Amino acid sequence: MTDIKKDEFSFDKVDEDLKGFFYAPPGYTDHTFKSSSGVELGVRVWPAENVVQDPAPIVFWTHGGGFLGGHHFVPLPWLTPGFRKRGYHLVSHNYRLAPQAALDHQVSDCIEAVEWCRKNLPSILGEGKVDVDRYVLVGESAGGTLVTLMGLHLTSPPPRVIVDVYGLVDISPFVNMPGRTPEPWKGEFTDEELERFISDRDLNNVLTDACCWNEQELFSEEELKKRWAANIKYDKRFRLQAEAHQWRSVRALPGDIHKAFLHSERFPDKAELDKFITSMASLRVLQEDKQRPYPPTAFLHGSADESVPIQQSYHMAATLRERDVPVIERYEEGEPHVFDIKYTGPNVPGWETTIQPVLDFVDQHVGIKRHYRVMKILMNYECE
Repeated sequence: MTDIKKDEFSFDKVDEDLKGFFYAPPGYTDHTFKSSSGVELGVRVWPAENVVQDPAPIVFWTHGGGFLGGHHFVPLPWLTPGFRKRGYHLVSHNYRLAPQAALDHQVSDCIEAVEWCRKNLPSILGEGKVDVDRYVLVGESAGGTLVTLMGLHLTSPPPRVIVDVYGLVDISPFVNMPGRTPEPWKGEFTDEELERFISDRDLNNVLTDACCWNEQELFSEEELKKRWAANIKYDKRFRLQAEAHQWRSVRALPGDIHKAFLHSERFPDKAELDKFITSMASLRVLQEDKQRPYPPTAFLHGSADESVPIQQSYHMAATLRERDVPVIERYEEGEPHVFDIKYTGPNVPGWETTIQPVLDFVDQHVGIKRHYRVMKILMNYECE
């Protein structure tokens, strides 16, 4: 396999004591619905624990994975202790992956997932147990891109808070990068096969869940089934998706982005394409429409992130502050992409300065008041 970028998330770089957290937390139920595209989408629901207020609010998690990879089966490690064990229902969902689906299709899927859940969670969780109007969007990496775009369109009612975890809020610098000649790919599939694949638009071939980077190289099919708590098969189609994700990320060519994520062939000229690119960049939409409302937003980012420069979060936060939108920023010096996977509970060093302020910010805007001493005792007990 061709060497990967050092900043990309890889399970072989995860400390052994953290790998146990990359299993689906118990206590969930799985649900599916048919989207407007005709593709069936999945939702996984974890009921709230230690409920502070009944009915309890909802946290929706939108996974990352470079728009080509990732899955909804295993949330970020800090979401369960940070939200579920503090009285929030936790919901994850999938969406159609590239290249069969473009970025705007993925945004539509995510919006439909939220709308379906707001309609159906009362019957899933119990009447009077869930407040479908008090919801929060959390997304990391590509998921951060998606939730910031969802925040432009979900308005009735809007999310109480968006938590953008090292998400790309302006794609234009990446689609306009200068071209270069990549090294030949060394993998199961050839460059030619992968080039053909990212031009595939047949929805019959689409996947809605796939590997995070190199999971398929490190875990057997049976092991990944256990980790995801899902019935998967390492067939050729599954392996092709996983390798295309790595191949696209390593090459980092704007042409691949145009083919795989933007479906640029849909647009008659550059002006129309540029208009679309702007519409898929939450930062640029807000900069151009200064009257557009936007929810309170939290940012998490590492200063050494080579996949999504931290300046993306800086610029988005500054733009929101200019329009008096409540913002909180938590940046960690020297930390790379996906740095937050170390936060498995409140006993982890850095939780109090990085994660807890974000949780408090969410509580504030959702309208939850809690007794901190009691909650801290409870959280420490459950995370031991």
